[in-house]
Amino acid sequence: MPDVKRVNVRALGIALAVLSCTLYGANPLFSVNTFEDGANSRGLMIARFLIAAPLLLGYRLLTMRGAAWPHRRDFGEIFLFGFLGFTFQSFFYFGAIERMDSGLVSIIFHCFPIMAVLLSWWLLNHRPSNVIGLCLTATVVGVSLTVGEVSGAETTGVVLTLAGALTYTFYVVLSSRVMPKYDGITGLTIILFGAMFGWLTLWVVRPFGMQVRFPETNVGWLNVAIVATMGTILPMGLFFAAMKRVGPGPTSVASTFEPVVTIAAGVAFLDERLTARSVVGAILVIGAVVLLTVTEARRDVGSLTTASPGGAAHN
Repeated sequence: MPDVKRVNVRALGIALAVLSCTLYGANPLFSVNTFEDGANSRGLMIARFLIAAPLLLGYRLLTMRGAAWPHRRDFGEIFLFGFLGFTFQSFFYFGAIERMDSGLVSIIFHCFPIMAVLLSWWLLNHRPSNVIGLCLTATVVGVSLTVGEVSGAETTGVVLTLAGALTYTFYVVLSSRVMPKYDGITGLTIILFGAMFGWLTLWVVRPFGMQVRFPETNVGWLNVAIVATMGTILPMGLFFAAMKRVGPGPTSVASTFEPVVTIAAGVAFLDERLTARSVVGAILVIGAVVLLTVTEARRDVGSLTTASPGGAAHN
């Protein structure tokens, strides 16, 4: 009987992880709809975090009464992860989706776990497993095949995607020193408020003449609300519920389903192209991430599998 119960708990955990990354994977669909309604990525992100951060704070206050907040130094550090890391990662990622197919963006972006393992090796002396060479080669080849599908006009989108992946890599690795001290909801609440204030700062300063455009109709604002709730708060909660049941390793592996959802949504609803070359690229990137995640989880080192504060909470 206990074995059956354990199997059921693990099955539920994997299902929650897949549902979480499915919701994240659908974000580009609602984002593109918002862009078609007159908004740009900057307006979408400002509105997204203005909605998501207070809602998650309200959820925490209602469900975790009396839970302690981090002390001043840790609080400030976590806030900066959102203010700098999450702000610029979302700036790059959604800026790329404005310029090229969401499926291609998702494939290229998902090279970040390989970057994170290498960065952990460099900064934290977390020596990766022996399969890192194979995974790195597969990722480079997969991303190269995917980039080969991009037209010259979309080159900026590739640069933005890689910049977003690199930014998220630093965010994951550096935050691994403080985030495990606190529960996920508390940490993510602080990060979301950091991102909210980060975007508000960009809106006020408007570097390089940055333009901010919001949706023009109620339909566009509905898409923003979906991204803020169904595409941000809910998948975050599902991800942590999954981690409680199966641990970070299996949850991270299940989360590699996200680019598959993004590609499928793009093909089905956004008339995006899907070629044999991009399919092979996606298989190589996702396969490399799964192999590395499983191997690192078994070795129980401080890789992406154990370091990520938000798991799939990157877009």
